[in-house]
Amino acid sequence: MTTFLLFFFAGLFLPLYPLSIGANLILQKGAESDRLPIWARLPLKAAAIVLMPLIGVGLLNLAVSRGASDHAEMVSAFALWGGLTSVLYAFRLLTARDGQIWVGQLYTSALALVWVGFAHGVAPMLPALGLATSLLPLVFLMGVLTRRFGIARVGLYPGLGVRMPVFSALFVAAVLVAVAVPFSPAFFAIADIAFGGVGSNELLTLIPLSLAWLLWTWAAINLLTGIVFGAPREDLAYTDLKRRDALLHGGGMLALSVFGIALVEGVL
Repeated sequence: MTTFLLFFFAGLFLPLYPLSIGANLILQKGAESDRLPIWARLPLKAAAIVLMPLIGVGLLNLAVSRGASDHAEMVSAFALWGGLTSVLYAFRLLTARDGQIWVGQLYTSALALVWVGFAHGVAPMLPALGLATSLLPLVFLMGVLTRRFGIARVGLYPGLGVRMPVFSALFVAAVLVAVAVPFSPAFFAIADIAFGGVGSNELLTLIPLSLAWLLWTWAAINLLTGIVFGAPREDLAYTDLKRRDALLHGGGMLALSVFGIALVEGVL
């Protein structure tokens, strides 16, 4: 019973449907509350993205210390639940139009895969950190869109690639990092889940992993098509990033790549 409760509460932070509703509300609504000053909203959202998985990992480690390995059927059931959650939210990502919802659903789809790796014998810390931190550049660039246009929404202001080329280049990179392209922390997290385990359920691991990853890529193409490409609107004032802001965002993504390599090499 103790193991089940620890797994259950971990499912709030490494989200399992429908327990994922809480995490999605925090990421999609909570950090955008008008009760918070504008300067605090994005840092709090970024902190939530990183801290929630760490709490979930702490609960999983506590379950391991209390003999979770003696409950193989329960571990497998939660892994199946995680795989189904990941694929479900990956499908939902295809129809997400609001940028905040897009990030929240990708968070849920990605972090649910930690359960799949956990059942496969993968320590959850590296995947949780890699998948969570890879969302941070996109979170901050979605914040730029929200400040400029009032909302970060697909199709509302196409043609950013023409009118805001510096922002668009960084935005494309941030989306690719979020969906686990090579050299992002998420890529090494996915590789660890797929190949870092010691169990015998490789097929059950690779099926949800591959399907979710494929759907993330499809959703990323939809997102970029609706924001970066297309004909610009003549009734909107497009203002590109200043040099200082561009260097800050670009340096952050470069630091994430170094962080991902450090994680996979066991430096951290």
